[in-house]
Amino acid sequence: MATPNDTVPAAPTTSSPPQTGAFVVAYRLDGKGGGQALDTTQLHQAWHQDEAPLWLHLDFRHDDVMDYLHSLAGLDEAVIEALLEEDTRPRVARFGRGVVTTLRGINFNPGAAPEDLISLRVWITPKRLITLRRRSLHAVSVVRERIDSGQGALSIPDLLAWMIETLVDQVGDVTHQLEERMAELEDAQLADDGCFEADDLTRLRRPLITLRRFMGPQRDCLAQLAQGPLWLDEETKVSIRESANQLSRYVEDFNAMQERALILQEQLWSEHNEQLNQRMYMLAIITTVFLPLSFLTGLLGINVGGIPGAESPYGFAAFLGITLTVGLLVLGLLKRKHWW
Repeated sequence: MATPNDTVPAAPTTSSPPQTGAFVVAYRLDGKGGGQALDTTQLHQAWHQDEAPLWLHLDFRHDDVMDYLHSLAGLDEAVIEALLEEDTRPRVARFGRGVVTTLRGINFNPGAAPEDLISLRVWITPKRLITLRRRSLHAVSVVRERIDSGQGALSIPDLLAWMIETLVDQVGDVTHQLEERMAELEDAQLADDGCFEADDLTRLRRPLITLRRFMGPQRDCLAQLAQGPLWLDEETKVSIRESANQLSRYVEDFNAMQERALILQEQLWSEHNEQLNQRMYMLAIITTVFLPLSFLTGLLGINVGGIPGAESPYGFAAFLGITLTVGLLVLGLLKRKHWW
């Protein structure tokens, strides 16, 4: 089986012409790692007459997708319904000699969040592969680039295995980015004068929730896919099984990062509560000090006759001395009881 590069290429920057139908691309594999791109006319001629492996990639948002699935490929209604269902999750279902599976890939489209995953619906037989998507998926572009360069898949099962490996590798890239961000937040938490905002943690936890939701079932989906069908060669099964094991490790990383995020959240709450308690404690000390002083000012401020010192020129100075003395006594009492 052709082995992909360890690194995932950057998303293509070249623009493609506007798509007017469901047809995106089709290839006839040459069995040597390369392939010939087919237009719709060549595709219709080769689908039933050519024994070479054929890959058809469609955009199912367009109405003419049924022309390819029903009229060209001759798929049963149950298969078409499984491929076109609105809400999907990773799954594997066998229909005769073919298999329907639904996978999720990282969204590298401009302006999109990576956790906004894109579904890839797949129908595979020994010699035919049909993939359907709603939005452009970078992993498919990587597969096409490899075929165009003559370093792609050798067969249809090999093509599926290589596509799965590319999807998993891209999940790994996102995992490493999230781990780096998590480490930065943890370092900021441990720094003497460092801290982070709650929004930073929220922006980290949001993709973790989505990735955990879909990558766990996708790992199980790949493990089930690696068990068969019978025409799937052993080398392809081993490759898919390895991809499932790799994805399993990423899922474990997501679970670990979620727990680390919870610990950071608890530490953040603890620090905020401690700051709040310190401020409330300081306010309580101030209130305790000024409580007797407020009583004195309220008592001497009543508008009745007989207020001591009202006629004396030293009355105000004497009152200040009394209030200072009372305040110092209260502070001394609080200090003696170790309240501050």
